[in-house]
Amino acid sequence: MTTIEIIDLIIGFLVAWIIVSIPVWLAAKVFNSRSSFLRAMAASLLAIIVFEIIVAIFIFIAFVIPNPIIVLIGFIIAIIGVLGVFKGVFDVSWLGAFGIAVLAFIIAIIINFVLTAVGLGAFTITHFLKMS
Repeated sequence: MTTIEIIDLIIGFLVAWIIVSIPVWLAAKVFNSRSSFLRAMAASLLAIIVFEIIVAIFIFIAFVIPNPIIVLIGFIIAIIGVLGVFKGVFDVSWLGAFGIAVLAFIIAIIINFVLTAVGLGAFTITHFLKMS
């Protein structure tokens, strides 16, 4: 991997991280007015890490004990882990964390719809980044 490819990878990660954090930040503002964009960035990064670790553990368990329900249980526990991250970072209740997650999802869909309408949707952006 060349230096330019590494720089492209880092820039792509940072841009994606910022974009993913915007809906979380807007949703968190509804439930806690003291929420900052840096907290939203921290929450989105921690939420992804927690989710991936929990799902990976349960997928490994599913290989050892072949039962499709185990992956579903892992997915549910991972979502609860994400809610726990939101609860801790934004200092809200479990219901507030759930509200942040749902509202962030809805905001992300709306943002993607608007960007797609002007030709910059999620698939268009990733296609554009791969072309450069």
